[in-house]
Amino acid sequence: MERTRSPKFSKPVFTCGDGLRFSTPEVVGRYRAGRLKCSVLADISCGIGGQAVCFAKEYGSVYGIDIDGERLECARRNAGVYGVDNITFIEGDALSPQVVEQVADADVIFSDPARPVEEDVRQTDSLRPGIPMVMEAYRDVTGSFAFEAPPQMPPGRIDFDCEREYLSVDGQLNRLTLYFGPLKSCERSAVVLKGDRHYRLESGVSMPAGIPGTDEILPYAFEPDPAVVKAELLGELAAELNINMGLVKIDARRSLLTSLSNIDSPFFKNRYRVLDKVTFDCNKIKRSLKEHSIGKALIRFNVLPDRYWDVRNKIESGLVGETTVHIYQISGMIYIMEMLKSEPSNHSVTG
Repeated sequence: MERTRSPKFSKPVFTCGDGLRFSTPEVVGRYRAGRLKCSVLADISCGIGGQAVCFAKEYGSVYGIDIDGERLECARRNAGVYGVDNITFIEGDALSPQVVEQVADADVIFSDPARPVEEDVRQTDSLRPGIPMVMEAYRDVTGSFAFEAPPQMPPGRIDFDCEREYLSVDGQLNRLTLYFGPLKSCERSAVVLKGDRHYRLESGVSMPAGIPGTDEILPYAFEPDPAVVKAELLGELAAELNINMGLVKIDARRSLLTSLSNIDSPFFKNRYRVLDKVTFDCNKIKRSLKEHSIGKALIRFNVLPDRYWDVRNKIESGLVGETTVHIYQISGMIYIMEMLKSEPSNHSVTG
């Protein structure tokens, strides 16, 4: 056991083994505590207690359950670090009748189950304890369940009647939470955390817009937040923005939305303005960069790793500007784009 500082937490925390690696970041813990607001909650597989502490700051009573005594001791100490004393820690098998009996007054069961460090294909069947087993063990306690699952899984691979909530932190996909029973509010949702604010997009709220595919970037392009992409809510986002947009496929994992108009949304990870469009020729690219007083160019298309810096050094050689641009390749053409700063959002904050 050791105490260490981590970007995940605002204070140094106690950890052991892989406890810190798999712990819930404090910013995510605060959001989920607000989403699962109740009087009494049981946190199964609480680990070193990051999420349990956030629950305890919002609820009257929390149970922290873990089968590993050393992790549970870390959780006890971390509760002290954060000054909470309303967590009852239980060491044991969360599926045993003895443990279930101790948390019989719980309103909500939250479970962050163990999963393999690596899998060829992420799936719910590899979670331990498994979702069906937890729901069966606690069916007489409550009908409100929430489970953390690997965020790499697309919605279609989750064969349960639940809400699939994909969450990002500062533009990086971070968590997938499955909500069951009364906690379910829709089929799919995306939550974007930026600083101390969160933004939520749901399926079923508006009719998804048809986004036509295109092989040409219009004057403005937008990189959607990965939580929106993973939740398959690009159509809902386009409908909410109420503007004609096209969908540009960069590769199997990346896409851009494009429009004639400059718009902003908290559900965009990045926004761009097209400065120039040229054929894929390093000399033409360099000439355009010089004309626009560009200093650096980030290559945003697939280049073999051993050639990336050769290509980048070739097009950046002799540049003296201070601006950095992003270079995309679409249908054989090179788009030179400057990133736009996001303006303060007037988008509604929910939750």
